[in-house]
Amino acid sequence: MDVVAHIHAGQPTETPWRFQLDEMAWRDLVEGLKHDSLPFVGLWCDGVAVHALFMPHGTQPLAASLMLEGGRYPALSPARAVSSLYERMIFDLYGAEAMWATDVRPLVDHDVWAETMPLAAAPGGAGSNKTMLTFQPSEAMQAAGGVTAGSGPASGGRESPLHIALALDGDVIRYAETVTGYAHRGMAQRLKTCRVEDANRLTGRYVAGACAAHQAAFCQAVEAACGESMGPEVSLLRVVVLELERVSTHLFTLAGIARQAGAVLVASRCMWFREKLLTEAAPIIGSRLMMDHCVPGGVNLRTAAAMGELCSKLAELGEEIYPDLVTLWQSYPGLSSRLVGLGVVDSALLEQVGLDGPVARAGGGDCDYRRDMRAYDGLWRFTSGRHDGAVEDRAIILLEEVGESLRMLNTAGPKLGLSAGGRIDLYYEDGEGIGMAEGPWGAVLYWVRLKDGRVEHAFVRDPAYSSLLALEAVLPGQNVADLGLIRASLGVTASALDG
Repeated sequence: MDVVAHIHAGQPTETPWRFQLDEMAWRDLVEGLKHDSLPFVGLWCDGVAVHALFMPHGTQPLAASLMLEGGRYPALSPARAVSSLYERMIFDLYGAEAMWATDVRPLVDHDVWAETMPLAAAPGGAGSNKTMLTFQPSEAMQAAGGVTAGSGPASGGRESPLHIALALDGDVIRYAETVTGYAHRGMAQRLKTCRVEDANRLTGRYVAGACAAHQAAFCQAVEAACGESMGPEVSLLRVVVLELERVSTHLFTLAGIARQAGAVLVASRCMWFREKLLTEAAPIIGSRLMMDHCVPGGVNLRTAAAMGELCSKLAELGEEIYPDLVTLWQSYPGLSSRLVGLGVVDSALLEQVGLDGPVARAGGGDCDYRRDMRAYDGLWRFTSGRHDGAVEDRAIILLEEVGESLRMLNTAGPKLGLSAGGRIDLYYEDGEGIGMAEGPWGAVLYWVRLKDGRVEHAFVRDPAYSSLLALEAVLPGQNVADLGLIRASLGVTASALDG
């Protein structure tokens, strides 16, 4: 069965790329997905229906919707593993049950909320847990010997609030499962019926290190819902902010990897380079965090007219510092041997969890949504990829992407004139829109529905869900001492997971 044709055979909706299916057609969709490689983006609920989003060609969306009947719907997780996390989130927030789901454990509800199923039409009572949280191991974890150790969020380290339960055989990890929800901030509820400008501020605080990517994707979704598109210069200014954010985040990640590998000199060099770039950029852009510079209808920059000159200065810094950093990384004693063969994410696992971004590019994946984005015309080019998928490969990809982003900034500089910047006033008509940006760890996507000038509902897709499944899959067989290294190289972010 051709899944794309099957979705198109559903009932059209007011949104040209979204189609309504009945329950039998949805079940056929699940069966078809077991034998079809259609890229899956995400699954969400709006309290009335569930929606599954796919990306059949480049950045062209295709969605299937199913009205909830009796608060239940057939699960997608038997066909797309990563949808299990979305199904668990939907149940925690709305109480909508995924029938035949592969995992029905809570995802973010630790039974401590003031009310359960808070976004349902009739929320449940308050949580009854008054003691320490209890981990619910899966049958696979129990078969591996049960939980014998764990990491975070109260183990004394600096890691983000994500608990990793481990079954160990000596120092070797036999099985691993994660417990999320510690960083849950109720973003889905806070975005509902929110003013567009306030929602944009929230999206910029969704996950550190990808502020610009989240806001750029949200702004594009709002603009699409309004039937507007930005001019080439405003789009290019957003690209500059996105690429600078990529450089900053990659250097921070590389410093963390090097530090955990014992290469303190390399780590300090990465952070020094990052500091030099941000010190140069902050007075022109307006902040060091790339936050609140992408706004619906345009950009918000402190000195937009100086952006072209800034790009040239950043490129000059790159020419001065970047080659020596690459040489230091490649020649530092023991660094390569410490990372080689560690935490391999191969092509089969990439396909299973639907992971994109630099992790996929390090494992043989050919995926970069910038190639399909009009704003990157004349800037993006395929540079390189790796195939072994180990921590070493991911680190090299990140390092190479730093150089490529600096090259893009150098190319963009002369295209930015003195009149750069500004914004247009949007009339927030009722409608739906999709927006996407290639963030530091992969594609960030927003679906937004506007009604009465506000955000009626929003769905956020961040690569963290796929990264989490990849982390759980690669840890068995690894030494427990390498846990931090592997986790840092995969970009698993608790705030992006928990929402």
